Amino acid sequence: MLMGTSCSSDKKAGKKEVTAKVQSAPYELLVVANKDWLKTEAGQSLVQTVEAPIEGLPQDEPNFRVTYINPFAFDGVFKTYANIVKVEVEKKYAEAKMVVQYNVYARPQVVVYLYAPDASTFVSYMAAHGLEVLSLLNKNEFSRERGFLQKHYSGALMRAAQQQFGVSLNAPKDVDDMKRGKDFLWASASKQEFRQNVCLYTIPLQDLTLERLVDVRDSVMMVNIPGGREDQWMETDRRTVSCSVVMEKGQKLFVVRGLWDMKNDAMGGPFVCYVYPDEAHERLLVAEGFVFAPEEKKRPIVRQLEAALQTVTWLEKK
Repeated sequence: MLMGTSCSSDKKAGKKEVTAKVQSAPYELLVVANKDWLKTEAGQSLVQTVEAPIEGLPQDEPNFRVTYINPFAFDGVFKTYANIVKVEVEKKYAEAKMVVQYNVYARPQVVVYLYAPDASTFVSYMAAHGLEVLSLLNKNEFSRERGFLQKHYSGALMRAAQQQFGVSLNAPKDVDDMKRGKDFLWASASKQEFRQNVCLYTIPLQDLTLERLVDVRDSVMMVNIPGGREDQWMETDRRTVSCSVVMEKGQKLFVVRGLWDMKNDAMGGPFVCYVYPDEAHERLLVAEGFVFAPEEKKRPIVRQLEAALQTVTWLEKK
């Protein structure tokens, strides 16, 4: 059974450019499918995919806040969602496939069409390609977030990152309370009810393993982010960490996420690191975001920090 994926965009010859702006909030998703079908095994395979929890948070929070509507209701404001999934399971389709289109009804928007000839084929397709569907939707949200941060960023952190590490970084505007150390920079949003933090630090350019990165993180944080007492400092909850490799701007980057806590204290929360090779200086640059937000939902503030880490750009490469 062939499972295909195809993509298209709004740049086809003769197609009128879409100028309407999306109206949905960050990490909202619209699923257009028969609501009775959604209760079936095939429908639940889709629901479980789009409502899967985000990795690396202290409590389960789904990737998206999902709205489900029947196909006949898809009109008006629903067409201005940034993320849309439309499903058709009918015999007229010879195989299961995914078609991706951008900026169909508004900008910036991704519309994912999922087709299958029958329920069992759809279930098999989601088992094999569900993570791909989720990744497409998340990439669109990260792109939206980076677009926002291009216009609303912390000038103080931008200047400090340029001066100390030779990089530009579009962090959230309130992240402007600065602390510097040796090859280390910490910026915090101290005026927020929740606290977003960004750190930049370097490690020698050697073979990188998850264990080594966590060891370095703990040693750096112990020195630079102490607690109120001598026996308190930030450390990594090693039981929670995971590592992946992503492609950003044509290069492979290590991404590490998990939970941190303050030793001998009750503070803690999620963190995410992007590790950039700095070959000109024979070192690695670690760009990290971490959050302290007790009793707050972590998804939007952690995802915003992760989008900020994706904006790291070497000044000499601009």
